[in-house]
This record gives sequence, structure tokens and C-alpha cells, in this order.
Amino acid sequence: MAEQHGYFMGQDGFVWFVGVVEDRDDPERIGRVRVRCLGFHTEDLDKLPTADLPWAHVMHPVTDPSMHGMGNTPSFLVEGAWVVGFFRDAYEKQQPVIIGSLPGTPAKAATHTTGFNDPRSPLHPDGSKQLPYARTPKYGPYPLAEDQPRHSGHAIGESDTNRLAQGEVSEEHGSLIRRRLMRMRGDPEKEDSTAGKDDTSTEDIVYGTGIPIATQPYLKQTSTAAVQETREWWDEPDPKGIKKYAAAYASGQYPYNHVYESESGHIHEIDDTKGGERLYKQHMSGTFEEIHPDGAKVVKILGNNYEIIVGDSNVAIFGDVNITTTGTVRELIKGDYILEVEGNYTQKIHKNHRVKIGAGTSGGNREEEIRGNHASQINGDVKSRITGNIDTIIEKSETRFVNDYSWWSVQNDIHIASTGPVYTQEQHPKFGEASGNIVMIANNNLSTTTLSGITSFKSGDKLNMKSADAMVIKSETTMATTTMGVHTIDYNGDAHVRYDADYYKHVGADTFLFVDVGVDHTQTVPKTRTGAVDVTETTVNNLED
Repeated sequence: MAEQHGYFMGQDGFVWFVGVVEDRDDPERIGRVRVRCLGFHTEDLDKLPTADLPWAHVMHPVTDPSMHGMGNTPSFLVEGAWVVGFFRDAYEKQQPVIIGSLPGTPAKAATHTTGFNDPRSPLHPDGSKQLPYARTPKYGPYPLAEDQPRHSGHAIGESDTNRLAQGEVSEEHGSLIRRRLMRMRGDPEKEDSTAGKDDTSTEDIVYGTGIPIATQPYLKQTSTAAVQETREWWDEPDPKGIKKYAAAYASGQYPYNHVYESESGHIHEIDDTKGGERLYKQHMSGTFEEIHPDGAKVVKILGNNYEIIVGDSNVAIFGDVNITTTGTVRELIKGDYILEVEGNYTQKIHKNHRVKIGAGTSGGNREEEIRGNHASQINGDVKSRITGNIDTIIEKSETRFVNDYSWWSVQNDIHIASTGPVYTQEQHPKFGEASGNIVMIANNNLSTTTLSGITSFKSGDKLNMKSADAMVIKSETTMATTTMGVHTIDYNGDAHVRYDADYYKHVGADTFLFVDVGVDHTQTVPKTRTGAVDVTETTVNNLED
């Protein structure tokens, strides 16, 4: 029979058709669909159920190799779609090939009771020949009923062209409505005056959702250049880079915006509208990436973000950077961390600041060089523990004020040496002319105690000891006084000297005793009476112990 009818593709004539896709669940998964062809197939499902329709191959463009998973596969035809094609076998018409789909304006929703419709429906009766299609589809059935529009808003009686490709009509697309409603903008501390105007919000009071910007610390106690900043915020750019109510709506104009939208709501736009050229890619969850007409890029992720770079990463930003996070930030750097700031570097920490250097097994050092001043204010306590030495060199003066007590406890030696240069009164007004002096002033007592050992005072010149009131020098054992030169004792009042044991006095030369006025009362053994007052135990012992 094939030979009788010249049954060979290309020699058996060209028979084309228009039809409706009724099944796309290809068991071989090569993108075929079952199609009911006008003029060739009846709409009576009892006479020709959908399951008996032939599988039609779908022709791909030359940009799709349709081999080994390369290109755009599988084909994207849905139940209810109108298509055009031809039969490879013009005589038997069992090998249809679809060369394209036909858009239009659906007049009514799909009905599962007749052919040339999407057969999927949970309403198929038991025993129906269409029982394999008795289910509630995840997407569809197409065309959708008026009470079941797509998330985009598309419904019966509307052009099959995507709303996003129809200029101002794009504002009625579900994804754009949602984007405007979720746009973050306005002062978080105030009511948002754009709510209900630039979006579909119906709330009476909506506060701003702009992203707050960090402020620098106000160091009024330590810096004369301190500036108290007011917290500001930045706004998420308008979708498409244009206001909803823009007078000249230069975006998505037909026929320059080319839109691809999947069943679940994934969207890709290439907009060539004059003055509104854009690129847009969106996930059905709302995560999107958009490049505006001015080249600005907006990325919004409604979920988690993961970025893995198996190699180097280089970033150049010729402007400001604002980073705001409402959670915790962790950085693990397994190599070196080099930070160079050519301007000011400020940190404002609302709670604690903890730093550990040398956390690894080998420990580590901290080196700092400040080529300027260092000012700090601590409103609490300072505690530190140093297991090694402290070496500090101060090239100029040091001034320290302690408004309470100061306590030093040193297990070994304390060495204080003043060997500095001479200062004039103008250079050092607190102490006047100074040449390596040590000055200690106590408003009350000044005590020096050694638990064992010697307390030594040595003066390179004179040693002056002066008491505004009584002075007591007491040695709990022997006391030796040696003067290499002249020893002068001047008593402006009475002088009482008591020796409870022997008194030895060695004079290497002459002895002079001068009594200006009065009587010399001197007692030797045996006792003698030399004056008006006897020198007795009563008169000599009348001394304070």
C-alpha cells in the first residue's frame, strides 16, 4: 500500500493541520504531545478518546540541537494550546509534527466533556474513557476558569500575550503588584506616605521599611572632631526603575518587551522599549534580578543566599558601600587579612568587644604604631593580666590623676629614677624649674616600711628632713649616726636626751660648751649640788618614752 500511494515523506504530498494539545505526559520523555486535529479528528470523546490520539513530535528551532540534553528541552506546550503542524505520513496521518503554537484570546474555560479541550478534571465519572485524566492538575486545566485565574492575573477574554509585555497593563500582573507591595522604602520611624499610592496596600497606617545605615560613634569626650550623626536609610529602587503612576510609562511597551513565563511563575524579560531597556529574571518565590535602563542592578533574594567561588574573587566598587544585617555575621579567614583604609576607620559597638590574638597553637603578637594621639575614655573598670614584661618608653611627660586610692604590689624590686633634663617654669608650670627631681606629696600620712632589710636614704647633695609638728625617730635596736663632715644640731626649744644604759662619747679634739644664760646643771658620780635644781632621777627621767 505504501508503494501504491507513494508513501515516502516528501513524495506523498504535504498535509498540514491545526489542532489542540490534549496530553503532554510523553512516556518516552522526548517532548511529544497528543494533538486533536481539526477536520481529521472528532470532538466526540466516546468515539476518539484522548488516549487514542497519535503522539506528535514538536519541531525545535535551529538554536536547539535536540540531542543529548542540549538546547531547550523538553518543549513547552500545555494542554489546551492551539498548534499548527503537518503529517509526516500524509496518507495514514499517524505521525504529526508540530511546527508552532497559535496565540489568541480564549473565549471560555476548558471543558473536559468534549475534545479540543484540556481533558484533565476530577469530574470524570467512573467508567469514563477519559478516566486516566481524572485528576486535579497542579497547573491548569487550560484555559483557566474566571474564578481560577493564574497568579499573574490572566483570565478568560484576555489576550494570550503576557501582561508584562503590554505597557501600563503590566501593572496588573501579579508579580509586579507583589514587587511594588514588598518594596522596602521610607523612614522606619515614620509612616510611609507612598503606601497605597505606589502599591496596592490597603492598610491605614504603614511604617517605612527602608534599610537603616550605620552611624559613626560620637566621641565627644575624647575627640574635638567628633560628629553626632543622625541615622539615615536607603530605599529599594522602584521596580522597572519607574513609578506605578508615571505619566510617561516608558517600560514594557508592546511589541518591544519579550517575556517568557513558566507555569509556576518563573519570569524572564528582555525589554527593548525605547528609554526603558531592561533585563529581568525572577523566581516564582519572588527572588529576582533586574537591570534598569540606567544600568543599575537590583538583586533581591527572598530566602537564603549561597555563593561559592572555587578560585580568586576580585571586586572593585567606585562609590559607597552600605551593609546592614539583622543577624549575626561570622568571618573565617584561613589566610592573612589585610585591611588598608586611606580615610578614617570608626567602629561603633553597642555591646561587648572581645578580641583574642594568638588563638592558634603557636600563639601570636600584636604590634601597633600610632603616628598621632591616642585618647580613650573607660566608664568602668580596667582589668588586665600580663604574663611577661612591660617595657614602656615615654619620650615626653606623663601626668596621671587617681581620684581614689592607688595600690601597687610588687614581689621583687621597684626602681624609680629621675634623670631627666632641666625644664623652665614655662615648659613645666606644675613643678617649675626641675632637674631630675622626685616630688612626693601626701595630704595626710606618708609611710615607708620594710618588713626586713634596710631603708636607705642617700642624697647627692643635702638631705633635708622637716616636720611641721613633732618629729619622732625611734630605732628598735641600736642606732648609728656617721657624719663625714661637720655635725650641727640646732634646738630652738628644750632638748632632752636620755640614755638608759651607758653613754660613751669620744672627742678627738677640743670640747666646747657654751651656755648663753642660766645655770649649768651637771651631775657626776658622786652626786653634787651645783645649782638651784638637783640633777636627780626625777629631773632626768621626766622624758617621754
